[in-house]
Amino acid sequence: MSFRSGVVDIDMVTRQAVKGVSKALIITVTFRQHQCTLRFLNSATQLNGFASCDLLIVNNDSEDKSASNVRQASADFRNIELLQSPQNGGYFGAANWALRRYLESHGAPEWVVVCNNDVVFDDPQFLSRLFEKDPGALGMIAPSIVSGLTGCDENPSIRHRPSRFRMWRYRLWLSNYYMMWFKQWLSPFVRRTRYTLKQWSGPADRRAAGPIYAPSGSFLIFSRKFFEAGGFIDDGSFLYAEEFRVAEMCRQLGLSVIHDPELRVWHEGSQSTGRMLSRSVYAHQKEGFSYAFARYESSYPELRTAVRPVRIGVPNLTPESRPIPAAGDRIR
Repeated sequence: MSFRSGVVDIDMVTRQAVKGVSKALIITVTFRQHQCTLRFLNSATQLNGFASCDLLIVNNDSEDKSASNVRQASADFRNIELLQSPQNGGYFGAANWALRRYLESHGAPEWVVVCNNDVVFDDPQFLSRLFEKDPGALGMIAPSIVSGLTGCDENPSIRHRPSRFRMWRYRLWLSNYYMMWFKQWLSPFVRRTRYTLKQWSGPADRRAAGPIYAPSGSFLIFSRKFFEAGGFIDDGSFLYAEEFRVAEMCRQLGLSVIHDPELRVWHEGSQSTGRMLSRSVYAHQKEGFSYAFARYESSYPELRTAVRPVRIGVPNLTPESRPIPAAGDRIR
């Protein structure tokens, strides 16, 4: 099996696999907050079809009793593995590390789910519904993610590719800590209002389903086709802007992102980072978005006016170190 810049060679993995192929691999990342992980674990194990999946729980260098509590709760399940990360690699960093380790001894699954640990499967048929989908027909699925804060669906995170004006707004919000603090405080009220206005259009309104630009990063469903086409989990920044990275990658690879409300989960939200914006979280937001802007600006001229790249104590990964192939090409 070969890796280059964190990218998985799916064909090589399949040829060298020493274990069976699961229909789905679910990866969740936990940093302390083991109560959330235990709720997630309890809901996942009650899903119909869970026996056809593998579940990886990445303990992101937590220093409390998270690992022992989760290990005890999962001890009776052979398809659950708790991985202890040697360092806190962030969200996509931990997920990519876990996926690479998994594929060293397993065949490539039809679906790869990367999600927060503060998610709960409130529909026992979630996996059954997922397995009815064709993993070779699209790039990613954005399920209905019901926010515990607003009661609204977090998807689509971004329905249409942002315009030049919207990119300018991103730059403006990120330019000042207090502006971002206000934006985060105001966001739940805006979401509730938007959802209420949308409900007034009547139950016959079907705009929620279908192709979108970007899915919410709290629960991402990657198809096997995504990886076969050359896609990978871009872990170039510690946190944030995951939605934008996967959206631009799918766009360059000619893959569709489908919002599918038939698939539903519950999301408590902000359990690791907190509800209100701290200085450290703001720094991670700036880092995540500046990395994404720099990484994808060649295919998105509007990004050239965005914030300047910053780094805050994460691996020095330059945009050039993670090339994106043309649609249909494969990185080896």
